[in-house]
Amino acid sequence: MTWGSFLSRSLSLVIVLPLILRRLDTPDIALWYLFSAIIGLQMMVDLGFSPTFSRVIAFAMGGLSAEELRDLRGIREVRELSRPNWLTIEHICSTMWIIYSRITLISSILLCTLGTWALIRPISLSSDPKSSWLAWFIILGTSTFTLLGNVYSSYLQGVNQIAILRRWEIITSLGSIITSFLVLTLNLGILGLVASNQAWAVINILRNRWLANYIEGGRFKHFVSTKNDDVVIKAVWPSAWRSGVGIFMTYGLIQLSSILYAQFGSSDSLASYLLGLKLIQMITQFSQAPFYSKLPLMAQKRALGGLKELVVIAQRGMKLSYWVYILGFIGFGIFGQPLLILIGSNASFPEKELWCLLGLAMFAERYGAMHIQLYSTTNHIVWHIVTLISGFIYITSTFVLFRYIDFYAFPLSLLISYLSFYCWYCARKSYKSFNLRFWEFERSVMIPPFLLLLTYSFMSYLAF
Repeated sequence: MTWGSFLSRSLSLVIVLPLILRRLDTPDIALWYLFSAIIGLQMMVDLGFSPTFSRVIAFAMGGLSAEELRDLRGIREVRELSRPNWLTIEHICSTMWIIYSRITLISSILLCTLGTWALIRPISLSSDPKSSWLAWFIILGTSTFTLLGNVYSSYLQGVNQIAILRRWEIITSLGSIITSFLVLTLNLGILGLVASNQAWAVINILRNRWLANYIEGGRFKHFVSTKNDDVVIKAVWPSAWRSGVGIFMTYGLIQLSSILYAQFGSSDSLASYLLGLKLIQMITQFSQAPFYSKLPLMAQKRALGGLKELVVIAQRGMKLSYWVYILGFIGFGIFGQPLLILIGSNASFPEKELWCLLGLAMFAERYGAMHIQLYSTTNHIVWHIVTLISGFIYITSTFVLFRYIDFYAFPLSLLISYLSFYCWYCARKSYKSFNLRFWEFERSVMIPPFLLLLTYSFMSYLAF
């Protein structure tokens, strides 16, 4: 179902993206992807609570109490599966509501101030500034519901109801694609496109609310606790703020790079860079399905001490994830530009050097990210250490390189930051936690797709 969900969303590459590139002017294409980047920054405001809450709910589904959630590194022996601890889950959910209400307030303030400021120049260059500003106000209005809706999705993933969640995501994704297609076919412009997408964002939240009230005998709608649980906060907060820093210093910095470049870059180069960034992120997200869909199950295995089973599940998920990423990356690298020419796109495909740098950087990110997620099943979060250091390297490298190689500095600096610290630190933590060795774990998992990636990049460089 996770595969199906990602596939249905990826259909927008085939159905919606060609229309966006053909029907919208180049400045409007850049503005559309800037809107997407700013919306994506809500992950940063989430502060890492969403993945943390899903994980601790999964622990509670394995029978752990709130007092046992803080650190699972000491669990080494296999334990019998216990009945879900619904009292702990209820306290986790009530704590979620309070925390997300506060996060929503912070998000609204940041979007209204910094978000609006960042869009002044791009909107002034658009074909219809008045409609573009109205589109932005629609985004501001729906952003409140988007963050509050994380309560439902965190609960659904934590209780391992991923299949039913993804099944409904397939249906609503197809609905979103159809309406976007109609909007673009009728030439309703960026305002119509934003209105359509944000309407479906609200529908997705209402859908998750209904699912949360439906599954597990409807327990969610009968939860009565409405207070912060201090024990839950102590278990969640250390992991959440560290995960939040990690999200900001990885995903957040990538999104911010496009917003900053929009303040002085040309519309053509900005549209090409944002298109490449969007494509590589969609490939990355699609490749996450085999591994990330198993995170609740892996967290439950860790809680029960089933480390051998956990490693087997992780290896299988990582292997599939790498191969999906490589095939998507090479496929777009070969056919991307011819397809854009065929559809008459107003934005060009990134040059091969830029595309290869993005591909290498995001492969390195996948390697480190999956290992840090594997280690995070201990509920001992070290993202703040990893990403603060790698983020500092990224910012420093970008500052030094930008004056010489323009926007190529962004992917090259990402690659430098990942290789110099992020990758080896994350992998080292993961291997040590499970008593693994690099070659023993990676010879059939990461090494083969990495060699293919290097071969393709080298051949592309020679052709360039």
